Amino acid sequence: MKIPVLPGSLRSVLALQVALPVLAILAAILAISLTALGQFVENRMQRDLQLVARAIHLPVMQALARNDLEQLQSNLASVFSMGEVYGAYLFDGEGRRLVSFGRERPTRAQAGDALKLSREGQFEQYENIRGQNVYSFFLPLFDEIGQPDGLLQVTRLRSDFDQAITRLTVGTWVGFAFAALLILVALSMGHQRAIGRPLAQLVGSMQRVERGEREHRAEEQGPRELRQLARRLNEMLDAIRDAEAQAERQRTENARIEAQLRRSETLAALGQLSAGVAHELGAPLSVVDGRARRLLRVATDGEGATELREIREQVARMTSIIEQLLAFARGSRAEHRQLDVGALVERATALCADEGPTPRIEGGPDARVRGDALGLEQALVNLVRNARQARPGGEVSITWREQGGRVVIVVDDDGPGVPEAERACIFEPFFTTKTPGEGTGLGLAIVQRVVREHGGEARVSASPAGGARFELHLPRDHGREATDA
Repeated sequence: MKIPVLPGSLRSVLALQVALPVLAILAAILAISLTALGQFVENRMQRDLQLVARAIHLPVMQALARNDLEQLQSNLASVFSMGEVYGAYLFDGEGRRLVSFGRERPTRAQAGDALKLSREGQFEQYENIRGQNVYSFFLPLFDEIGQPDGLLQVTRLRSDFDQAITRLTVGTWVGFAFAALLILVALSMGHQRAIGRPLAQLVGSMQRVERGEREHRAEEQGPRELRQLARRLNEMLDAIRDAEAQAERQRTENARIEAQLRRSETLAALGQLSAGVAHELGAPLSVVDGRARRLLRVATDGEGATELREIREQVARMTSIIEQLLAFARGSRAEHRQLDVGALVERATALCADEGPTPRIEGGPDARVRGDALGLEQALVNLVRNARQARPGGEVSITWREQGGRVVIVVDDDGPGVPEAERACIFEPFFTTKTPGEGTGLGLAIVQRVVREHGGEARVSASPAGGARFELHLPRDHGREATDA
């Protein structure tokens, strides 16, 4: 049979579903036991009365044989000293009462019935003597030759039996109720110590997690089931944390991919625009520069010659911008080959030697990379130019090292450096911190594009010299022969 689960606390459910059924079973067993115990008490009280009757049976029979009435009265009176006898009676063989003690006396007919029962072998019965329910025990008396000569009857109130059984029953049930109360109290205290307290702490842990303490974990204590529940809760919280971390990593990766896609689309659009602008402006600028050069040869006015030279300088600057646009737009299409890093750095510094102080090459290990020599040289030249523009006349140093499976080329300067807030976008196209007219914002963008075309990455940080440090992380090539740049 399925027991319905009642609503309420675990303590009340435990009491209703476990304690009460157990107590009910114990009560049923106790009720059955009380029935047997009541019968035992009744039989014991009957035996006590029978022992009293048998104790005076022989003296009474001897006194009756001597017709000693005084002795008979003394014998019968002696049974009342025990406090258990209601009445004692002596009858002759005809049922006539000879001696009697007690408030109520049996009738002659009742005495005759008792004589008849004793002759049939029955010596006890419950009867009503003049309105009083009593238990009667009677013994036949015999003369010298063994013939029935009378009857000895001893009685006790039926209420004595009932009261004794009632006292036993009430006392037993009171004791059972007290024991049941102790059991319930012990069960409640045991529940609180073994289940209630660990469960309350487990609920408290859940509430702390609900309030935002995601790193909190429940203590594994209490019975095995509660420890297992706490362990499963902790495992669930760990799984949620890992899932959230994975989701966050996935969101970050998706955002990175999306940003990279947008950047690629932007770069593609900028490349197409740059190529178109460079193509449209290249020819007119060549014409302007050629006409200015021709006029400069025949110019006689000093002021006019100065103006023509300024025109040529601005045309050269515009041509340089166009070349950067073309370099940014077309990308590298050269075949990659093995390059010695030291030779690559020396070639790049030689290309910009006439633009300012020569960078200090601090050297590094014998390292090689595989790539486009012209593209990597252009990237290094752009970094050197950027350092010189940051602090004209300042010191620029170049070194390289091997780090894992990569070669890291480091360009340091002692200029003002790059603020941390600008480092994330320093390699974006057209981003520049220079005043208008001093830079296009394409130099570092070309550096990043070239390095990424080689499977690497350009990074910016603070230099120990106080300025900016640019690092080119390029995949290391493990071949033996290297081609000079």
